[in-house]
Order: sequence, then structure tokens, then C-alpha cells
Amino acid sequence: MARDIWENPEVSLEEVYASNLQAKVLEDAGLKVTLGLKGLPTALIAEYGNGKPVIGILGEYDALESLSQDSISKRKVRVEGGHGHGCGHNLLGTAGVGAVIAIKKAIERKELHGTIRYYGCPAEEELVGKLFMLRDGYFNHCDALLYWHPSSNNTPWRVPCLASTSIVFSFKGLTAHAPQAHLGRSALDAVELMNVGANYLREHLPREVMFHYSILGNGIAPNTVPDRCQSWYMVRAPKRSYLDETFPRLVDVAKGAAMMTGTTLENVEVLGGGNDMVMNQTLADLFVKNMNELNGPSFTDEDYSFAKEINKQFTPEQKSMGAQAFQIPPEYYDKDLLDEVVPVANVKVLPISGDADLSWVYPFGAFYCATWPIGVFTHTWQATACTGSGIGMHGMLFASKTLAGACYELMTDDNLMQRVKKEFKDLDLHYKVNIGADSVPRKVILR
Repeated sequence: MARDIWENPEVSLEEVYASNLQAKVLEDAGLKVTLGLKGLPTALIAEYGNGKPVIGILGEYDALESLSQDSISKRKVRVEGGHGHGCGHNLLGTAGVGAVIAIKKAIERKELHGTIRYYGCPAEEELVGKLFMLRDGYFNHCDALLYWHPSSNNTPWRVPCLASTSIVFSFKGLTAHAPQAHLGRSALDAVELMNVGANYLREHLPREVMFHYSILGNGIAPNTVPDRCQSWYMVRAPKRSYLDETFPRLVDVAKGAAMMTGTTLENVEVLGGGNDMVMNQTLADLFVKNMNELNGPSFTDEDYSFAKEINKQFTPEQKSMGAQAFQIPPEYYDKDLLDEVVPVANVKVLPISGDADLSWVYPFGAFYCATWPIGVFTHTWQATACTGSGIGMHGMLFASKTLAGACYELMTDDNLMQRVKKEFKDLDLHYKVNIGADSVPRKVILR
């Protein structure tokens, strides 16, 4: 399944092949499957069992634009202009499917009591899927949510991830032929001036706030003044409160750009995002226990050789930077491929973000499993190569067994489940929905 999804990569909100494949496998295994949720035709829920506890396993399957790559250690595009699984979501969701089917069989054998759910969550790369699923009540009654992500490390997540917001700023101007440009009002000028102003704004924001942007095309030749243009921003910070303070200032910059160009800031659309992710330490301990019982991923000699070839392309400095991105302590930097469970590095926040609001509403546990060598970053061709290789597959199987083992213990040890819930309750979190009741998930078109 993971290889099939890897060979048929689909970007956010277009994951038709992946969602249908997983839905069929889960249905054939005897789970009740719902494919297509409100506003999300590629989202799915598969469920088996009844009563408490209700354990949800989160899956994803969206690929990345223009990251097509063969599963070899050198750069080789599979499909010119094609997409690729440079974040390993072909593995992420499939591991969850495997774990859920294993737990379903244990419930059938009367070994377990409770309900297991698999959530196929689309459009994680655009910070959309889980946010809308949460708003619309699809996680209702869950006692805990479990998650993993491909990585170069085998370790639990114990510290928060970055809060994030995805925003599109739309400008409207007046078109004109270039020789009469004085009669036009350029929406592209407004976008470019907004981006300049935003870069000046950086100096006056907390250093922890970061943002990235892309200009969405207007489809007009250079001899025509463009009357439409958009700028797509992703803003990140360790705390949601930082973003709440940054957002209105960024909107003011956009308004100023519109004034300077005689255009109109037609729309400011929050597409998605998430709060800083809240990690349940009891669940993190449970993952470590299961990962250690499994003795790490079962990599082959071929996997180690593949990792060595990949790592020959990195300088020691590049390799250490890749290791730091996934909390790998320096004493492991001389390895090519991690096959052991690693203690958590001393960091305050994970430098990643996702549609993580559900961790403010339900106990949430997450961990990394090694699916590519130390030194590899996500969203690169090297990651795509590995997620279609033996390294990715063996790391995925390790993740699936870890998820299944954690589920099994949560369903057989009521005291453990109560500790998970008490830890979450003691945090006394107060969640505010970050999208409107009428908002709909949509695909951002890069032209």
C-alpha cells in the first residue's frame, strides 16, 4: 500500500487514489468505513468495536508539489513536473492502517474491549484537514489520539511544535496595456510591496516568529498590467498568542501596499493552521516502552548501504543540521541510519508545525520513526527517494507495531488510560477555534 501511494503521489485535497485504496483495504478487513466528510471528499474514518476507550490513530497521505524522484540514491526524476512523497505521508497513513487492522483482530479475538478508529486526514501540507475535521465534530468521544511521523530519528515527541497560520491575501487592481500603464493599477505591484513591507516587519516582531510566502500567479503576459494577484503566507511561532499579535500587523502591511498602488485588498482568507501542539507525556512514555520492546526498526544490509550512499552527498555540517532538525543528539552524528531508540534532545520546541488543534481538545501522543538517514531533511528529493525504499518501509512497519502496541496497552490497562486523561485534564486548556463556522477547505492553485 505504501509503495502504491508513493507511485501515485497526490497533493493536498486531491488524494483520491490514496484515500480510496485505504478505504477499500480497511473495509475488506471488516471495519466500518466512511469515505468523504463534510467539505473533504478525500477524508475517511474507519471504525471497529464499541464502548470505551475510543482510541483514534491519525493518518495522512498528501504528497508535495514537484518532488518527483525515483527510489535511488542519486537525483532522478520519475515524472517530469510530477509530485513526490518528500514528507513520507505514504508511510504515515499506511502504518496507521496496519495498526488499526491489528487491533481490530484483537478485539475480534475478545482480547480487547473498546473502539478503534483510523482517521485519514487530507491536506496536512496546507494545514487544513484535521482543523476542519475537528471543527465539524469527527473526533468526538475520543479518549486519546495517536500519531507518528517519518524522520531520521526514533524518539517520542515531548515538547510542543510551532503554532501556524496559512493565509492568502488577494489584491484587485485595474488592467491596462503596458504602453498605457499609467491608466492601470497593478495587483502584482501590491503583492510585491506587501512582501517588501513584511520583510521590514520582521525586525519588529519577536525573534521566534517566522513567516514564508509565495506569489500566486496572475496568468497575464508582461505587456499587460495585472488586475489580480495573491500572496500566500505561512506564519509560525512557538505560541498561538504570538500569531494573534502578528496577524493584524501583517494585514496592516497589506492595506498599506494597496494604498500605495491604488488597488484594493479584496480578501484576507485564513486557510488553516493550528495551535502549538500539546504533547501528553504519559503517551510519550508508552511509545518509548513499546519502541524499546521492539528493539528498533529491522533494517537490512541493503538499507544501510542505501543510507551511506545518500549521506555521501552531505558535508558534516549539513549532516549535523539535518540531525538537529529531528532532535538527534550529537553522539549519534557519526551514524548513517538510526536503528535504536534515542533519548530526547534538550530542545524547547520542535521546529515543525501542523494542523494540531486537536491536541488542545484530546490527549495526544506522537513519535518519530527513522525512515531516512541522518542528515536528510523533509521536503527534499532525498526524502522522497527513501520513502519509496526499504528504509522507509522498514521504518513504517516499526511505527505500525509501536502504534498497535500502545493501543493494546491503553485498551487493557484502565489505570494507564486514566493517567493519560488526568494529565490532559490537569493542563486546563482553553481552546478557541481558529477558523470560521462557514469556512471551507480549498486548494491553493500555484500558477
